[in-house]
Amino acid sequence: MDKTDKKILKILSENANTSTTEISNSVNLSIPAVNKRILRMQKDGIIDFFTIVTNPKMLGKTITAFVFIVMQYGDSIKSLLEYANSDPDVLECYSITGEYDYILKICAKDIESLEEKILRIKNNKGVMKSHTMVSLMEHKFSPAILPDTDE
Repeated sequence: MDKTDKKILKILSENANTSTTEISNSVNLSIPAVNKRILRMQKDGIIDFFTIVTNPKMLGKTITAFVFIVMQYGDSIKSLLEYANSDPDVLECYSITGEYDYILKICAKDIESLEEKILRIKNNKGVMKSHTMVSLMEHKFSPAILPDTDE
């Protein structure tokens, strides 16, 4: 990956809907050359997919919470992961080190709906303990991970 690829990634991370014409003007390459680079980065797995980022508040999801979970190991983990993958309000799920085994990032329309989701998590077989933190304010959100630049 060279500097031009990194510039293309930065442009697309700021707006995945940027036209190849605009990108080609920014990086001083032809439109076919830009298309070829984007396709290569997709093929190489550098770009996983293109998506949108929605505004949770505009969609009535005003609560963001992080739920830390301690699991009893075994088949119960599969049940938790199935739940996490099936609920569209579970935005992220990671296995982690330390006192807890998993962390889930959840959005909800209100506290009552968050409580329902937490109770569903606690009812999963093998969940031994959970700890929930409600986010007060988002100060930084970066949906794309970019390579280091040599600038």
